[in-house]
Amino acid sequence: MSASGAPRLRWRLTVAQTGAVVVGLLTAGAGIVAGHADAVVVGLPLLALAAWAWDGRPAADDAEKATDAAPAAPLAAELTADASAREHTIGYRVRLETPPGVEAVELRILELGVRPRLHVLAASPRRPIDVRGRVPAPHSGPQRVVAADWRLVATGAALLTDVTEPIAVDRTVNPAFTPLDALPLPPRLTGLTGSHDSSRPGDGGDFHDIDRFRPGDRLRRIDWKATARLAREPGELYVRRTVAQADATVYVVIDSADDLGENVDTWARHDPLGSGTTSLDLARSAASAIAAGFLRQGDRVALADLAVPGRVARPGAGARHLDRLLRAIAATRPSGAVRATRRPPLIAHGAGVFLLSTFLDDHPAASALQFAASGHRVVAIDVLPPARIEHLPVERRIAHRLVMMDRDNRLAALRRGGVELLTWGLAQDDPERDATLLALARPRHPAAQAVRR
Repeated sequence: MSASGAPRLRWRLTVAQTGAVVVGLLTAGAGIVAGHADAVVVGLPLLALAAWAWDGRPAADDAEKATDAAPAAPLAAELTADASAREHTIGYRVRLETPPGVEAVELRILELGVRPRLHVLAASPRRPIDVRGRVPAPHSGPQRVVAADWRLVATGAALLTDVTEPIAVDRTVNPAFTPLDALPLPPRLTGLTGSHDSSRPGDGGDFHDIDRFRPGDRLRRIDWKATARLAREPGELYVRRTVAQADATVYVVIDSADDLGENVDTWARHDPLGSGTTSLDLARSAASAIAAGFLRQGDRVALADLAVPGRVARPGAGARHLDRLLRAIAATRPSGAVRATRRPPLIAHGAGVFLLSTFLDDHPAASALQFAASGHRVVAIDVLPPARIEHLPVERRIAHRLVMMDRDNRLAALRRGGVELLTWGLAQDDPERDATLLALARPRHPAAQAVRR
């Protein structure tokens, strides 16, 4: 911020000094009216002290320099923790330069929006104020790490400036995840190359069948044993055909309508430290693990937000596309109130769908059933963390139980509609989740491979 565009600092007397001025005026005025010189003598020192304090305030040029120096590099923060660690910490630094005449700075630092820290620090024009600290980052995704505001103190704490506008630092913390190995494939493989065996004959896959030699078949594929056994006419040849390999297209759909933590008492208020792991923490981790797993084996992955129709990443493959997806997943934030007019995203024909939601309202369940009715293989991933309700009063426990009963009915309707369910737990290594994924990755029936094209 330049000096010309910076607001001028306004010095004002403290409450104590203002009270002294009022008492001095009343005392001196009463003494003059009543003709008591002793009262005037008592009031004049108070007025003289206030006048001396006001006359000793920093000059206007110095105030402008202070205002210009403060926003120039007032707040610096950087993510210092390992992005793969479960517990993150974020380091921050507040650096403030003060002009001559300023004796102290009253600095307030607000960490994570919930923990205010007040510092009263001595100021010197030759040594900038430098405050460093670390805050925990218990959640992934975009968040306000720290905010700071301050006011200057001068003339023996008799003068103060107004509190400055807060300056904040926002950071996006990447979720911790491990790419999945066993992943359920969609019923149809639409790509021409890839790492999965399709049902059509081609190069690179497992054995398909024995068939007559046709123009275009390679000579190295002639099976001489089968030719000797099956040939009925001279020159009749038989070749061994293999299945072609193809790739899958999957859509990772995140429901960002809400962000609910383990502590049910925080569902209606913002408490990043007391909420525990939240549903969007699990959704970001699960979406990153699914996207990285599919892209690592050469498939195409798209990203969509069920609550924000315009937030879509088209299907793609490769390392650059993975970086784009991971940045988009990490930047996912709660979208606010649920809208009845939301529409599910458009899914390409033959693609698989992984829908991540808490399923506390009807819209994600209805979207999953709609995807399944359109012929897509849908895996609904429950990202609602285990609830902690032991500290809740009886009426809130009853309300929570009613909400969970409604949710259980919704999940049962998904099972009846052909949607496969998976619960994403808190642990990074979850044997039960891995076993469920391994079961889902197997063909659902012997004819499943024949359906793929």
